[in-house]
Amino acid sequence: MVKTLLCGALAFFLTLPSLSAVDASEVLDRAKERGHLLAAAVPDALPQSGRDAAGNLDGFDIAVSRALAKQLGAGVEFVLPSWQEILDGGWKGRWDYAVVSMTPTPEREKALGFPAVYRLSPAVLVVHEGDTAIKEPKDASGKTIGVKQDTTYQQYLNHDLVLYQGAKPFDYRIEKPVVRLFPDKADALAALAKGDGTLDAVVTSLAHAQAAVAEGLPVRTVPGFLFFEPQAVAVDKADPAFAAEVASAIQALRADGTLGRLSVEWFGIDLTQ
Repeated sequence: MVKTLLCGALAFFLTLPSLSAVDASEVLDRAKERGHLLAAAVPDALPQSGRDAAGNLDGFDIAVSRALAKQLGAGVEFVLPSWQEILDGGWKGRWDYAVVSMTPTPEREKALGFPAVYRLSPAVLVVHEGDTAIKEPKDASGKTIGVKQDTTYQQYLNHDLVLYQGAKPFDYRIEKPVVRLFPDKADALAALAKGDGTLDAVVTSLAHAQAAVAEGLPVRTVPGFLFFEPQAVAVDKADPAFAAEVASAIQALRADGTLGRLSVEWFGIDLTQ
């Protein structure tokens, strides 16, 4: 059932306007002179993006970044800007693209380009495993809920989330929460796991919720998806030709099964079709 819902939702977002073929971009020309592309990463939590036991960057987004660079005919090196630096746009060549599980929104499109969606992410409500009062999302109304700052999860709780123009409507199922902001998702889940009563729930992705449970945190996912958010490659708006190259490359990675294989490897399910 989950896979059916995801397939239907992703089918909509794959109808984003296509970009026609254009001449080689300045970004790719510079990358080939440099010897590699520069990709932004935000390694806050696996399975999306984090670090392995040896401290190396790892995760689905990292793997997609590498596959994208290879498809574009270049190597890749990673830089680690803050989430806000990526959102601000105007990168001026400090990095070339970002595969950081970012959802396109009209507000973000003012500073960034989103040429290609590479997966969907269901948003869920997470509570402490000892919580018996919150059985469905509406039960968290009026409660203190943690989220990563400047995310669609925060916007959802504030009732001002716009995923993409023309997207299928979703319901706000949590009324008047007290929103507590955290620098990253892992911090929010760690605070919830303390079970000290200062935090009643967290809104995050299904993948991060599943990872927290697998790591042994005393939390559980409340049944019912809040919304589905598309995750897109972000690029600087200064080079539309590079955006077209990225769109073509992601399409090829989906067609040859690379994206699906990586999704199953990291999430246990294909979230890319």
